[in-house]
Order: sequence, then structure tokens, then C-alpha cells
Amino acid sequence: MAANLFEKLSEMFSSLKADDGDDEEEEEEEEDLVDPATVIKEKCAETDCTKYKDRLDECTTRVQSKNKTTETCFEEILDFYHCVDHCASDKIFKHVK
Repeated sequence: MAANLFEKLSEMFSSLKADDGDDEEEEEEEEDLVDPATVIKEKCAETDCTKYKDRLDECTTRVQSKNKTTETCFEEILDFYHCVDHCASDKIFKHVK
């Protein structure tokens, strides 16, 4: 009787271990997902907001070329992000369920 119980428990544990392997494969597949908002924002930055990106790059270059400066590119960053967010907002909400 103890041998039968042991065999049944062994079968149950081995079937549970086999199921755990399937979950790992599913988790690996889920890691390949890409956030559509990121893709949309990158596309907006490359197409619609190039004027603001150029201003930001110019400012960054200017600030990095100086050793001692209090200048920051805060306004340029805000303008660039505002443009990207404005461009991407309606496109992103199309993907929301």
C-alpha cells in the first residue's frame, strides 16, 4: 500500500515538473513584446519633431563644449518632449483597448 501511494505521488510530482517547463517557455515568448507607445514616439521624434530635436542637439553641443556654464537645455528638452507627446497621443490611444 505504501508503495502504491509513493508511485502515485511520484507521478503527480513528475507531471507538475513537466508543467513548470511549459511556463518557462511561455515567459520567454512574452519577453519579445514591444510597447507600441515607444515605437510611435520614436517615429514622431524622427519625422514630425526634427526641428525641436535639432535645437536640442545644438544646445547640448554648445553646453558640452563649455567648461563652466550655468546654461541648461531645459527649455529645448521640454519643447521636444511636448512635440513628441502631442504627435504620438492620438496614435497611441488607437492601441488602447
